[in-house]
Amino acid sequence: MRGGVIFAVAAAVSALAPMAAAAQPDIDNAVDARIRSSAAAAQALQGPLDGAWTLVSAAGTPILAFELVDKPGGQGAVEGVWRDLRRASTPGDIGLIDQIARTPTALTITLNAAPGQSAMVISLRPDPTGAWSGELKDGGATTQVKLRRN
Repeated sequence: MRGGVIFAVAAAVSALAPMAAAAQPDIDNAVDARIRSSAAAAQALQGPLDGAWTLVSAAGTPILAFELVDKPGGQGAVEGVWRDLRRASTPGDIGLIDQIARTPTALTITLNAAPGQSAMVISLRPDPTGAWSGELKDGGATTQVKLRRN
């Protein structure tokens, strides 16, 4: 009798397995959608500049990488770190952002690579699509740039 019960349970499980497998993608999709929704909700609680960004030349060449912290509502001070992508990793190519000045129509980022060197100054303005573009002044050179969200 016991063998018959085990066989019946095994047969029922075998019969349900294809249905469970078919339902799995729906469950996975629901979980993925929930994770994306939760991430979007968390991001919505941060300011508009919060996250990873890359400063690129007009030709699209990466120049600097940023990780910014913009408090909820985007009203407080923006803080962050930067890394120079133009050269191999060396001391002075990564550091804290010295200053970020934000207005509704401009964003200015000041970076001091090393003591005694002139600061890099990035002056950006939003275009009609909301993307940031402007110029990077580094030493005596001025480069046209865009700030892209990663």
